[in-house]
Amino acid sequence: MSTTRPCPNCGAETSLTERFCANCGSRMPDPQDQAVVTPTVQLNPPPFSAPPPAGPAGQYLPPNAAPPSSPRRGLPVWAIILLSLAGLCAVACVLGFGAMYYIGNQVSSQTTTALAHGGSSLVRTPTPRRGATNVAPTRGADVAPTRDIVLSLPTKGPTSTGVGGVADGGAVGAAGMAQTAAAEAVAAALADSAFASATQVFRDEYVDNRNNWSTGKVSAKETDRIEGGVFKAIWTDKGSSYETYAGRSFTNFIAELDCKAVQGGVNAACGIIFGEQTSGQFYKFSVYEDSYSLYVIPSAQDAPALLDGDPSTIINAGDWNHLRVIKQGDQISIFINGVPLGSVTDSTYPTGQIGVSTSSYDAQSGAEMWFDNFTIWELP
Repeated sequence: MSTTRPCPNCGAETSLTERFCANCGSRMPDPQDQAVVTPTVQLNPPPFSAPPPAGPAGQYLPPNAAPPSSPRRGLPVWAIILLSLAGLCAVACVLGFGAMYYIGNQVSSQTTTALAHGGSSLVRTPTPRRGATNVAPTRGADVAPTRDIVLSLPTKGPTSTGVGGVADGGAVGAAGMAQTAAAEAVAAALADSAFASATQVFRDEYVDNRNNWSTGKVSAKETDRIEGGVFKAIWTDKGSSYETYAGRSFTNFIAELDCKAVQGGVNAACGIIFGEQTSGQFYKFSVYEDSYSLYVIPSAQDAPALLDGDPSTIINAGDWNHLRVIKQGDQISIFINGVPLGSVTDSTYPTGQIGVSTSSYDAQSGAEMWFDNFTIWELP
């Protein structure tokens, strides 16, 4: 049996007979009340701290270990996959519709252009359309230095009796000016057969300026306006200018124009130019009340006449007149109010652009010309 016992306060061994601890002085319990005790010695107890957090599934974490981050709450994986697939489908649909819209516009544009230019063999004489192609015309004039082309002042054709013409395109004289009934019949038949195979390409009725013709004060002598459904060219002096449909060039065609001399009388003219080259060369069919001429214009000067004559028996003085040119290969025919004036064979300019022209032969009061229904038909 042990003769010592631990101090309940400091744990020091103390004799069973001692009533006070020799180490700390604490009172010792009586021996009969003493039970066998295993003391817990804690000299410097640590300060109070919260118990360490438990890891996942009750796993113990060391005191210095950082607690695990709480798992984020979100959609399950299958939902994320479905949403991703739905997003991809939406993007694909938008891109698909965009591509279809773009391709549709391109096909529509190409189809419209093909039809307008005779690309379909099923439509030989389509319904006329206003402003079929929205292409800005090019322009030439005789005065302003900023214009593309400078022309000489207009030259009036010789006055003769009846409807003159040069059937062979050669000499201009009494024999050449005499147009026979047979030549007139041939020209009329040519017009009928030409329209049977023609395809309309362009028409402007001048209800507005959708085709971007030059308007306003285009030179010191000329002011142009589109109003009241007509194109008005107003001259204050002697001069001549033209403007072309710049959509394309033509080799075989029918070109038509309605024209009216509002002011200037026999000194006012309008016409049709064709075969226009980039260097300013072209054919010009010009009509006054007392004369008409078909010129080949190689430059600003020296424009020889292929056909000329006096249209006074068929012209509507001071009113609307209908001009027409038919060109097939090197054969050129001209008409006023449906009456053939003559035909000529010439291949100076096999192809080129087509346009309208106005001229004033009055240096004092000028002239005013109106024109309308400018139409181009293509021939095979």
